[in-house]
Amino acid sequence: MNRNQHNKTSLFLMELIIAILFFAVASTICVRLFVSAHLLSQESIGINNSVLWIQNLSEVFNGKKGKLKDIADFYSVSSVVLVSSEENPEIGTLVMFFDKDWEVIDYPLSDGAPEGAKYELMLTVSQLPASEVYADCGSTDEYTGNALKGDIYILNLPDSEIIGEAPDASDPLLIMSRSVDYYTGNMEAITDEP
Repeated sequence: MNRNQHNKTSLFLMELIIAILFFAVASTICVRLFVSAHLLSQESIGINNSVLWIQNLSEVFNGKKGKLKDIADFYSVSSVVLVSSEENPEIGTLVMFFDKDWEVIDYPLSDGAPEGAKYELMLTVSQLPASEVYADCGSTDEYTGNALKGDIYILNLPDSEIIGEAPDASDPLLIMSRSVDYYTGNMEAITDEP
């Protein structure tokens, strides 16, 4: 009888160990699923905010007729870094920084990215012949003069480090990019005339 009791106890302990092992494996799988769902949610939030900011900047670019200084003036001066050429102040780069919650970071112009910066928005504006900008539109004979081409990039910032140059499409830090343009017509250079 004592031997039968010992077998039942061993069997019960074995079942208990198997049940604990099953629940440990199941909880590990659940934790991994929750972590991956959280990471996917964060990535989705980043993409959604990138789309909103790119759309916003594209509309401002067209509304301000591609003039970089006017675009910079539209946003808070303390939150925009504007690097333009001396020959043509409307050509250059506009940079904005965002924190992890996609709030614009206000900061004075400095050597590096502001503290807490997680994302960088970059707009580069260049003046090109209109026939080159609209080469994919079929007949380029109707496009004479110049066009302003803007390239918008949104990037993840590694360790609050300014990227500084336009990335290529294979850059792992690039979240999203878009090109916009504004046809200036036969004007040789950008002027303040309407």
